[in-house]
Amino acid sequence: MSHRAWWLVISAIVLLCIAVAVQDGMRRAEQKALRDGVTTADDARPAMPATDTAASALDAETVRARNEAMTEAVAALHAYVAALFKTDRSEADAVWTGGRPATHGEADLRALEGVTGVRVDNGRPAPLDTAPVPTQLRIPVRLRVGVQGPLKRYEGHYDLRREADGWRITGASVDPLAPARNP
Repeated sequence: MSHRAWWLVISAIVLLCIAVAVQDGMRRAEQKALRDGVTTADDARPAMPATDTAASALDAETVRARNEAMTEAVAALHAYVAALFKTDRSEADAVWTGGRPATHGEADLRALEGVTGVRVDNGRPAPLDTAPVPTQLRIPVRLRVGVQGPLKRYEGHYDLRREADGWRITGASVDPLAPARNP
């Protein structure tokens, strides 16, 4: 291989590493924003001037409660997915409203056997109601499930509703993605 070809290979590897680092940094920033409750450009709205400190304190408390509700819903969803692949699914089934999962929505996911690991990447929860502190959320998810054979990938969303004893799943739409093709 010529000297020039080596430099091209090295340059391509460096550019690939930079792209991976940037993507990882963007993903971590998005996760940190979700965890810290920072709004993104998509859900930013103009700030209203506060007329008094009581109103400001109330707004701050509402924002804190909203972020806490979203964090709790995401934590409940992650706990559900972790319990979904246990031998005894009663813990996972109990997270559904009524104690029973819907017959559709995630049937392909529930049919998996021999799961060795799961990774859940969720998007920002979207309120399904107009309350300042949401009681119904839709949480977009991307799942990577390790099984014997090729890695399985799923994408979709879960709908959750806050009940007296915590967040419950009311619906799901999680579908398998086509396997990645090797060039």
